Amino acid sequence: MAARVFSICFICSGNRFRSPLAQAFLERLTLGLPAQIRIFTAGTLESQGAPAMPEARQISVLCGVPLSGHRSQRLSTLSLEATDLVIGFEEAHVRHAIVDAGARRAHAFMFRELVRLVRNFRPAPDLMTVERARAAVTFADGLRRRDAAAVGEHTGVPDPLGRSWKAQLEIAREIRELSLELAQHLFGVAGSELLLPVPEKIRRRPRWAWRPFRDRSLRRGSRKTLQDIPEDVGDQRIEGTRQ
Repeated sequence: MAARVFSICFICSGNRFRSPLAQAFLERLTLGLPAQIRIFTAGTLESQGAPAMPEARQISVLCGVPLSGHRSQRLSTLSLEATDLVIGFEEAHVRHAIVDAGARRAHAFMFRELVRLVRNFRPAPDLMTVERARAAVTFADGLRRRDAAAVGEHTGVPDPLGRSWKAQLEIAREIRELSLELAQHLFGVAGSELLLPVPEKIRRRPRWAWRPFRDRSLRRGSRKTLQDIPEDVGDQRIEGTRQ
């Protein structure tokens, strides 16, 4: 049964922007494949149970792959020894996956690195989905060992934390493009129509704030007493995006 499942783990720093977006994009692209593709994520920082960043959540909604249920998990809590493919966004992510979580070096790549390598992969026509994906990973590892130039330079995808909204959109756009190529070369899934694009421009980044509920009965001059105020009046959390 395990041989029919292909497992992928995306790793970034906080597990709140890059890796959850990559997971959501690839899950949408592989939806409906005859094989079972298991995709999960983790972060190298000691963050557990945090939601995706507001910016990632807004982008995911606009791309049709909401991240409202995502919660971060620590890489240190996982064992990646049996994972078919481990993908980091920076060299440090891959190093932590190997050293701290037992990922096999031959199965661990940076995202840009992997996509550049599998562009050269030519699968046999009779391979099933999982066999094809595993053959692609083996090919990519062999190619980088034989030809370092095939990997190229600037293999890291930058951390969005602290960057401008425009830069964060560019990072999300690249993750989407890398996901499209990965789905094509690993699983034979082609067609960007399966995944809505990251918009070129969004006027404002999302803002999340606590705002007090305002009851007109509490304005100055009101004759109502505390006993007259309904019990359910209180602070309400408003989660909104200003376009």
